[in-house]
Parts: sequence; structure tokens; C-alpha cells
Amino acid sequence: MGEQFNKAASLREIDRGNRQCKCGVSRKTSVMDSYIHGLSFDRNILDDILAGTYRLRPGKTVEIYRPKRRQAVAPYYRDRVWQRAMCNNGVYRDLTRSAIFDNMACQKGKGTDLALRRVIGFLQRLHREAPGAPIYGKHLDIHRFFPSTPQAEVKRHDREWITEPLFIPYLDEIIDSIPDNRPEEDTADDPFGRRGTGLGSQINQLNQVTIPDRLDHDLKRFCRFYIRYNDDFLILDHDRVVVDRATALIDEWLTAHGLEMVDKAGTFDVRKTGFYFLRKKFILAPGGKIILRLHRNAMREERRTLDGMKRLLDRGEITMRKVEQHYQSWVANAEYCGDAPIRAMDKYYTVTFRRKPNYKRKRRYLYGNFKKRERTSPRSGKRKPETESRERSVEPGRPGAGGRSH
Repeated sequence: MGEQFNKAASLREIDRGNRQCKCGVSRKTSVMDSYIHGLSFDRNILDDILAGTYRLRPGKTVEIYRPKRRQAVAPYYRDRVWQRAMCNNGVYRDLTRSAIFDNMACQKGKGTDLALRRVIGFLQRLHREAPGAPIYGKHLDIHRFFPSTPQAEVKRHDREWITEPLFIPYLDEIIDSIPDNRPEEDTADDPFGRRGTGLGSQINQLNQVTIPDRLDHDLKRFCRFYIRYNDDFLILDHDRVVVDRATALIDEWLTAHGLEMVDKAGTFDVRKTGFYFLRKKFILAPGGKIILRLHRNAMREERRTLDGMKRLLDRGEITMRKVEQHYQSWVANAEYCGDAPIRAMDKYYTVTFRRKPNYKRKRRYLYGNFKKRERTSPRSGKRKPETESRERSVEPGRPGAGGRSH
């Protein structure tokens, strides 16, 4: 006991967390100041932890407008560094060690790219098992997952899975720092007590992703084609009874833990209507081909974004490099859905900025084992140049030497 905490509360690990936290936010003056004075900054954090005087400051509440409006709590950079040190030395491993493979959010080696390929693999297997049979599905969600999660449930979850007891007071402090914005009488009448975990903290993200872990295992016992990305549940099966049973189990579990389920599309037949998941539309053709399309609002939102960036560019508030970086990110997301949306947006970009877009394309494999696509067979080798080819040495007078043997 205490080995993980002693390793996390070391100058080496805190400095490692400082270097990791600055990635993506090094444009901020406060972040670069903390990184330039790295050793003194890290030493101050370490002294407060060892002296027992470290206190978490309440994060800053910010508004997120896309893909939908929501509130997030951005922790201060100093607190992010210590949270990263704890995650690197036990918290991440403890919280995710029992997660199923199809829990795709906020974990190393996973993400939207793997989740899209996994759903495509599910559809391929379902089609091959019964090419003409209907494929039923459900797309479920949790209503206001972060703001409505009971804080007592999160603390219970941490005590069940965290193996280092010295981390628990710091994890409780992170949860207690999130305010419950409801009136006091509503909080007092709520049987689950205070609610809300901040969207934006690394540890809070891991808690939210792994809280329904037991539910995932219960669903996998009878539903093979089930995947979850944070609070988005996708269930696919030939048997509609299996889909309805999984839906009832999810609703029962969420109600018991103070959460509310949202049915986003009802029970659908994949072959007839397709479905949306992770802002992509999946269409299963009669021959078994899976087609991906962008969300119906994606093109319109990107045009509005480019128009806004053009106004900022004309006023001198941003540079053209900022526009190119944004467009490169949008192209990388749209590559899953073919070339047509990218060509259409390239034309709009050219008309708006009076120059052709500058970006790089990366070929994305959504089918099969994408990691082995670029590999060659172990028996195949590269052809050597003719100058380096080994000539056959033949003694004079022997057959093959260019003359007749006597």
C-alpha cells in the first residue's frame, strides 16, 4: 500500500504529467509559463502534496456549442498535472481493467476510428449469418449523463475499483468541487443526493465511462453485437426479442442508479432505414456493402464555420494557417464517407477564400485488419538492382561457361 502514490508523488512523474498536459494547449501563456519554469512549478506541486496542503481549485465553467450545447468544467492547469500523474500511476489501470473491448471511449488504443470499424464488422457478420434476414437495432442514450450522475455513485465506484487508498481523498475532492446547479430544495428531496460530474476532467471522464461496466458484462452474455461509446448504446441482432431484452435491462439499470434512458430512434431495421451512430449514417446495401454518410447537418455546419472564419480572417483576428488547420481536421473526419463531400466542400472553400485548400489525405481502412494492409508477405522481398545482382560464377571449360566442354 502506498507504492502507487509514492511513485505518482515524485518529481519525475509530475514533470511527465506537465509535459503531457501541455500538448494541444501550448498556445496559452499560463501553460507555457508553467512549462518554461517546469522544475520549480513541479516542485511547488510536490511540496504541497507531501505537506498535505494541496487543495483543488474549482474549475472554470465553459460552454460547448457543438455538436450540441452543454456545460463543461475546465480544471486549472496545476490540477490537471496532478490528475495526469495519478492516472499514469494506477488510476487509469484500475478503472479500466475490467472494461469490455466494445467500451470504446477515453481509453488507449480506442476511439471513434475503432468504433466505426467495429460497427462495420458487426454488420458484416450479421449479413453473412443470414443474408436476407432483417437486422434489428436500437440506439439509446443517457439523458444529461454528466450533470445527472449522482456523486455518491461515483465515490462508491472509485472505492470499489481503486487499489491505492491514498488516491481516494484526492478523487473525492475532484467530485466535491463540482457544484449542483439545482435549487437546494430539489437537492434535499433527491434520494440520490448531489448530482453532477464535470465534463472536462480526465478522472471524471474515466469514471463516467466505466460506471456502467457491470451493465456491459450483463449485456454481453446474451447480446453479441453490442457496443457503447460513453453514453451512446448501440444494439444489433437478428432477433428482435434480444434487442428488446437488452433495452429493458439498460432501462432497469439506469433507473436503479438514478439515470434516465433516451430512445433516440426506436427499433429500426438496418436494411430498410439505416441508422446514425457517432454522427455517421450506416447504410447496409442488399449485397452486403456498408456505406457511410456524414450527418445530415455536417455540411451545413461546416459552411457556416468557414463563413465565420472568413470574417475573422478579414478582421485580422486569425491567420490563414488557423483556417487550414481547421479544414484539415474536418477533411480527416469526412474521409470515412468517401470523396464526394470533400470535393463539394473544396469548391465552397475555394470560392470563400479565393484559393485552393491545402491539406493532406490519409487513406483510412474501414474494412478488415487495417494494420496489415500495408505489410508485405514475410516471404516476399524487394527486387535488387541489376548492378547488385550476383552473377553466376562458372569455371572455364565447364558447361554453362559460354563454350563447349571437351
